[in-house]
Amino acid sequence: MSATIHFYIRSERPHADNSVQIYLIFSLNRSLKTKISLHKNIPIKREFAHLNNEEIASLQTNLRNDLFCWDAHKERATLQAPNYERVNQFLDSEKKRANDIILKYDLMNKPITLEAFRQQFCKPTGNKLFNEYFIEEFDNRRSSKWSAETIKSYKSIVSKIQEFKPSLCLNDITPKFLTEYENYMLKPIADGGCGNCERTVGNNMKVLKTLLYIAIKNGDYVIENTPFKNYKIKNTSKELTTRDYLEPLELAVLEKMYENHEKLSKPINKMSSEEWIERGRAKQLTPGEYKALKRFLFSCYTGLRFKDVLALNKEKHLFMKEIDLNNFTNKQSKWYLEIEMHKTKNVVVIPLIDKALKLIDVYKSGSILESITNQKVNCHLKSIQEKSGINKHLTFHVARHSFATICFLYGIDERIGQKLLGHKNRKFTEIYTHLSHNKIFSEMDKFNTGMNENNLEHKQKVLNENKVNEFLPMLNNLSGEKLEQLKSLIKLLGT
Repeated sequence: MSATIHFYIRSERPHADNSVQIYLIFSLNRSLKTKISLHKNIPIKREFAHLNNEEIASLQTNLRNDLFCWDAHKERATLQAPNYERVNQFLDSEKKRANDIILKYDLMNKPITLEAFRQQFCKPTGNKLFNEYFIEEFDNRRSSKWSAETIKSYKSIVSKIQEFKPSLCLNDITPKFLTEYENYMLKPIADGGCGNCERTVGNNMKVLKTLLYIAIKNGDYVIENTPFKNYKIKNTSKELTTRDYLEPLELAVLEKMYENHEKLSKPINKMSSEEWIERGRAKQLTPGEYKALKRFLFSCYTGLRFKDVLALNKEKHLFMKEIDLNNFTNKQSKWYLEIEMHKTKNVVVIPLIDKALKLIDVYKSGSILESITNQKVNCHLKSIQEKSGINKHLTFHVARHSFATICFLYGIDERIGQKLLGHKNRKFTEIYTHLSHNKIFSEMDKFNTGMNENNLEHKQKVLNENKVNEFLPMLNNLSGEKLEQLKSLIKLLGT
């Protein structure tokens, strides 16, 4: 029985990014065949990147294959493919593995079937190095639904695991490894650990669990081997504290700093060190701090994340609408933002309050706010916090927390808050419903007032009863005629 191994690309089924998958074909006597995906992609050549899937699929097979970084004759990735050497090495190893299976059956003098080959070849290969396996996986997913931030975050955790155990294989991830890795993360840096908090450890374990399930889905790891069956990941949901958001009075302090900002009287490069020191003593903002505070305050009034604020464009996101508030006969013109949030891909509509409108020029085209990096903003916010005297650690995300908390503080319905924040799930909005101290005291004051009013009513009732008791003996001295007159008067007053 003649068995052969070949590779080919599924050029008739391009992905959204126009890349195609490599498949292995195992043939018996040229008539019986089975196709197995190798979970490797080959990109389209740059000169054909403008073609869409329908245009590619409409071509003949030989023409389609020529569109990609693939040599159909040699069954190899061409030089134009990124990491072509690694891809071709992988193909060589897979071909050797396939031939070894065929040789194994020959030595046993046992006929091989398509199903037997498929079972042997697709058997999970947990002996792959953890780091190499997932670096390849991330490269394949660059154009998928995963964002660049997600891949960057996952890569950092893979690097941390490699630093802990450089020769770790997929099959080495056992319950014992999880315990050792957790201890390594919690151990102080001085003792050779990472010095991570429990929340960071929990997040790392969540990502590791996700990565293992990717390997399981790829058929490279057996689900029965997963060590997370008996491992409980600690809850990593962060509860809001009073240090994570600004109270209205604290926000007012920053607003005043922004309003009282004095522009430089000369160019920055002409300012002397003494002049800078004097401005610092007067708690005056630097030009960079002023720009950072403007962006921070705008986020406090809109609840937008840094990336969303950065993307704001007059033509794309800022609009005016005629609306009828509280059934007024005259409609009012209101400005609002409409933007697809970078993180959740939810489209949010945010009406702009007066303070937000004062920070921007609604008639200026292009970017709504000046460009500045997140790192630079947070650096400026640190010095702004020191100048303001606010005893809280200011970061840009504190602005979003402040917006959400103050919304609920001023009575905005939780469902509306969820829409403004662009949350898909209500549980994320509930994080912000931790009320500020001012609101707690305000609500308890209502309780206190009610209790006091109840006590006053009780005292008044007792006082009235005492007066009646004092008045009753006096009625005994009245004549019958006088008593009848008094009864008539009481009836008249009661009607």
